Amino acid sequence: MRFVILFTLLLAMMVVPGSAAEPKAPKAGNKAPAGEDLFSAPKVLRLKIELAAEALGSLRKDSKQYVKATLHEGGKVYADVGVRLKGSAPFEGMEKKPGLAIKFNEFVKDQEFHGRGRILLNNATQDPSYMCEAIGGEIFRSVGVPAAKVTFAVVEIGGKDLGLYVISEAANKDFLAQYFKKAKGNLYEGSSNDITDKLEKDGGDSTTDQADLKALVNALKVPDLAERWRRITPLLDVERFAAFAAAEVLMGHHDGYTMDKNGYRVYHDPASGQLVFLPHGLDQLFMKTDEPLIPDWKGMVAKAVLTTPAGQRQYLEKMAALLASGAKPEVMQREIGNLSALIRPALMERNASATKAFDDAVAKLRQNVIGRLAFIEQQLKSQAAAK
Repeated sequence: MRFVILFTLLLAMMVVPGSAAEPKAPKAGNKAPAGEDLFSAPKVLRLKIELAAEALGSLRKDSKQYVKATLHEGGKVYADVGVRLKGSAPFEGMEKKPGLAIKFNEFVKDQEFHGRGRILLNNATQDPSYMCEAIGGEIFRSVGVPAAKVTFAVVEIGGKDLGLYVISEAANKDFLAQYFKKAKGNLYEGSSNDITDKLEKDGGDSTTDQADLKALVNALKVPDLAERWRRITPLLDVERFAAFAAAEVLMGHHDGYTMDKNGYRVYHDPASGQLVFLPHGLDQLFMKTDEPLIPDWKGMVAKAVLTTPAGQRQYLEKMAALLASGAKPEVMQREIGNLSALIRPALMERNASATKAFDDAVAKLRQNVIGRLAFIEQQLKSQAAAK
């Protein structure tokens, strides 16, 4: 009965017509976002990157090593910028449309781009709508989960027009400082592995034993559900994890943690002592409409946390909150329309086929969003009625 009442109240929450949904305030942050002019509202920048023949040769030999480049944004010139290739499968080399990491302070101390030391240029080869990262990030942030903000750019490298890219915040101290009182904690990156494995460390202290992750793993293995929950809660931000899982399932993020043990980051917040899961790789969302509300959890944390009574209750409450606010159908359709009006003219400059592919992708995204939200709402109602 308690969940039915909560669900009814949440669905009654309305967004004022014509206004944007206000994302939930970040938890415990203490720093105004750097580069707010870059990410405050989506726009399409024009970027030109110049790479010497020697730098191009170095990237072909070692794509992950930064080389020097010159970047032009209008009349502004950034010299000795660090550029490297990024991404895994499908990996695009310099001959095609590579994903790029741009580090402005790699060779020039304190050099920044709109207040940021590092940005990512994502090639969106798996997202012909170019919108998934923008929409996905908004949904995560609407329930208090830190997620990268994005904007867009038409990119030219060596005189070759590579088309539209998605500019994303990098997961570094600039990003973390927006959401946490302390931004120097351990930051881990997961890719096709779980927290029981050795994760790549992107920031934090010099230790390599991953003691913070191991402590959580030990708590997750406790067989008694009540005792497991008692031991987990000091180590994991369970409220944020429930919200993280709800957003992944709502959007069908099968390249993420809860349903694939892939594409995620974990931050050990020094202020709370808790681990916080962060999304990554949000370029394939809303692919299906009828996936279950409670899927086959793949990630160890999802299995151990969301199968406890308290964990499942929090998960269902966060899912209801999503449907009532950041993922309301009218809010999402309006956002798709706004992004389409921004992106389409940039694609029309290139060729008709790129525009046609975009239009088809947007139409499919609109349809899948409507179907997915309706399906989850019905599953939530059935879940509440069964209690």
